Amino acid sequence: MRKRTMLGAASAVALAVGSFYLLRRDEGEGAPPTMTREGETVQIGLVVKRRTVDYETVIREALEERLSLITVTLKGDRLRDQHIAKSIRYTPLPTSRARVRVKYHVEYAFGFPLEAGDFTVAREGGDLLVTVRRPRMVAKPSVKLLAYEVLESGILVDEKTAIIELQRRIQPEAERRGRELASRSSVASTSERALRRFLTGLLTEAGEGAEPPPRLVIRYR
Repeated sequence: MRKRTMLGAASAVALAVGSFYLLRRDEGEGAPPTMTREGETVQIGLVVKRRTVDYETVIREALEERLSLITVTLKGDRLRDQHIAKSIRYTPLPTSRARVRVKYHVEYAFGFPLEAGDFTVAREGGDLLVTVRRPRMVAKPSVKLLAYEVLESGILVDEKTAIIELQRRIQPEAERRGRELASRSSVASTSERALRRFLTGLLTEAGEGAEPPPRLVIRYR
């Protein structure tokens, strides 16, 4: 796996930035501003060669350094009653049932996947267009069993059996819940604001003392 650090983003800024300097011209102070073929602005006897920034490269290389961008973290405790049934096949014994109340802590990480093919960066007129996939869970939920209470117990279901079964159920249940949360408009809007803040920060840092960055446009695939 590639080593991905923000060092790559800093390198992108450095490579994308040109030089800035002043040259003296002999025109009179009343000479009107003009543009030369080299992109120089001439006014009051000075030639100002503006520093230019490849903003598209800055954003693309910064995103390529990441596998994903986490924008929203939700966490909390959940209390659920779980029913467990156990039987022994080919015996006359009835099915044994138990009910266990379980409390667990779960954390969800939502954001934008940034693997190859998950995003594009391009200029569109005077705008900088960043196209991404819609926010989703970017990691499996982190689940920790906090407490449990056996409310009803059966002959074939002892405490150890109940805990093993509960731990087997909790993770898939948390993942289903995470997919439901990812579809909420509040998660999508919060994620987009976080992405915009991140990208705007990169553009502002790269554009210090240079031409203003283009307008940032975010679209979904």
